[in-house]
Amino acid sequence: MFIYDISNPYNPTYVSDYWHITSCDPVVVEGNYAYVTLRSGNLCGEIDDQLDVIDITDLTSPEHVKSYTMTEPYGLGIDNSTLFVCDGSAGLKIYNASEPMDISAIAHFESIQAYDVIPVNGILMLIGDDGLYQYDYSDLTDIHLLSSIIISQ
Repeated sequence: MFIYDISNPYNPTYVSDYWHITSCDPVVVEGNYAYVTLRSGNLCGEIDDQLDVIDITDLTSPEHVKSYTMTEPYGLGIDNSTLFVCDGSAGLKIYNASEPMDISAIAHFESIQAYDVIPVNGILMLIGDDGLYQYDYSDLTDIHLLSSIIISQ
């Protein structure tokens, strides 16, 4: 994971990096924490399936602070302490990440093979193995599917 200062977007400058076991590793950041998914069974070299939490309070010295076991994690997204993890065959997992050392489950949609997400202002775009899904998460007690575009395989 590389950290750059983008105060001048035309000339990003290197600040620091964080190294872990080689892996395909999408990263999202909110506040003082970065969330990284590490997945095994691919060409990237990872042997474990997990979600890592990295403390980036000091951008010059990021520090691993917690790991959570996952099944087959792919993409992830975060919006206002709501963390979305695409856990492959285990589906979409949604967590309350207001306490990064103790994230708690909000919802789990097991029936979808989830690969990537983009959460924006209460609407979640999700790519699954068979198409594009749109969820409403504006009320975390009533997360529901709004629409889908199914792609035949």
